[in-house]
Amino acid sequence: MTPSTAWFTDSRFGMFIHWGLYSGPAGVWKGNKISHPYAEWLQASEHVPRTDYRALAASFNPATFDADAWIAEAANAGMKYFLITAKHHDGFALWPSKVSAFNVMDATPFKRDILGELAKACERQGVKIGFYYSHWMDWEGVGGDICEVYMANEEYVHPSQEEFEKYWQKKCLPQVRELIERYNPWFLWFDSWGESTKTYITDQRQEELITLIRDHSERCLVNSRIRFDSPSDRVDFLSMMDNCYPENTFSKPWETSGTLNESWAYHTLDYSWKSTRELLQYLIRNASYGGNYQLNVGPTGDGQFQPAAIKRLREIGCWMSVNEESIYGTQAGPFDKTDWGRSTLKPLPDGRSQVYLHLFDFKPGTALRIPALKTPPRQAIVLESGQPVTFSVDAQGICLDLPNELRGLELPVIRLEIPGPA
Repeated sequence: MTPSTAWFTDSRFGMFIHWGLYSGPAGVWKGNKISHPYAEWLQASEHVPRTDYRALAASFNPATFDADAWIAEAANAGMKYFLITAKHHDGFALWPSKVSAFNVMDATPFKRDILGELAKACERQGVKIGFYYSHWMDWEGVGGDICEVYMANEEYVHPSQEEFEKYWQKKCLPQVRELIERYNPWFLWFDSWGESTKTYITDQRQEELITLIRDHSERCLVNSRIRFDSPSDRVDFLSMMDNCYPENTFSKPWETSGTLNESWAYHTLDYSWKSTRELLQYLIRNASYGGNYQLNVGPTGDGQFQPAAIKRLREIGCWMSVNEESIYGTQAGPFDKTDWGRSTLKPLPDGRSQVYLHLFDFKPGTALRIPALKTPPRQAIVLESGQPVTFSVDAQGICLDLPNELRGLELPVIRLEIPGPA
């Protein structure tokens, strides 16, 4: 049975979380900034011996972690789903896995089921939960692959096919089954890139993993980075590369995962914060081509969101609170990339349509000309303020008179009421 993707495409906006043992060092190792821009790549970029890396578990004790507070920030920002690194490339599990003792319950003083607490918080607050699981790379030393670009040395070597198969059967598949049976996630997000993936994530293994998920869940979606170079036709949605925002539509539902600054996990020396306006434009642009946006937050080692992250999430939430109908449940807009902004479309059950004009670059008090629609609009209003917008229709298209009052609005949206198809 193929699960429905309708909830995913209707949601449009979710939160991604990178959090684990690497969040404590926060991009600094032995007093120096690590060589990789992503803090979660500490073990690889600094060639940290496995015994030294495992020792980080002894200090993982985020006593201020509050699952409800995390999910509240996501929900208040207008995010409809939540994704966290259940197991990243380091092999450490944020749940009490019976498959591997390298987990939050057995290896740390924290001894709490992080995923369980988040799953319950999501249920309480009406947010759908999903899990990132690193199925290809696993640096624990149990047969998962490594990244030769950053870490190949005498300790870290590519596994043989026999070693990887043992990891696959003894750790990867059983842990994926654990995640489904314990938490019943709405989706699983797998990670791979480049040609080397094919060496280990063969067609057979890809199908084996998807079949396991289908056999144990009627709702769990699977993303295309299960094997980025050649995903199975059975994947449910396409995941772009990091911070990649295509300007075209796809035959399947799709999403981009993007960062608030540069690193995915918390990096104490990463000050490259994107503006709220830039983040909102990513969300709008993806929606205008029928895509989703997963905005990443890297909590600190003690489980806190940075003030700069909270500020941006809450500013996004303010914008969403008055413009959300132009994002949720929409389709790709009738207009391609334009100088003034982007558009989204919402067909209504009674045959009417609503077209949303997202204004990025415009001059209040001037005319905005857009191409003709299949059915001329009968009304136009500013979504945030409710202000009517006068317009005229001629053979060349539609000409809107942009109100002077738009100068006080950030990324305003004009809704066109269409009495038929757009």
